[in-house]
Amino acid sequence: MGDAYDLIALKDARPGMVLGHELLDNNGLVLLAGGVVLTEAIIASLARHGVEPVPVARAETAPAPDPAVVQARLDHLFRKHEREDHADWATGLLRRYIEDYRLGREVAR
Repeated sequence: MGDAYDLIALKDARPGMVLGHELLDNNGLVLLAGGVVLTEAIIASLARHGVEPVPVARAETAPAPDPAVVQARLDHLFRKHEREDHADWATGLLRRYIEDYRLGREVAR
């Protein structure tokens, strides 16, 4: 694992978090490898062994998608539907909702 982790108190650890670094015992032996996903059982075991603090990997944020790429993909997906075709209103509505969602636009209510 990389160096992108935070040390947190064991009481703040939650199932689903990922260890950002290996955990060692007092003798330097590996208890858990970096990258292990914490479970209720693992957290309880760490508490019994007095392990504190816990190195938890930082959540990586995905870069914002390029609006032009998103729009090109949606144009391809809806290529058989003309944007102004009022006879197929359901597909037009679906397209608008998907465009708003994927492009992060607010939906007018």
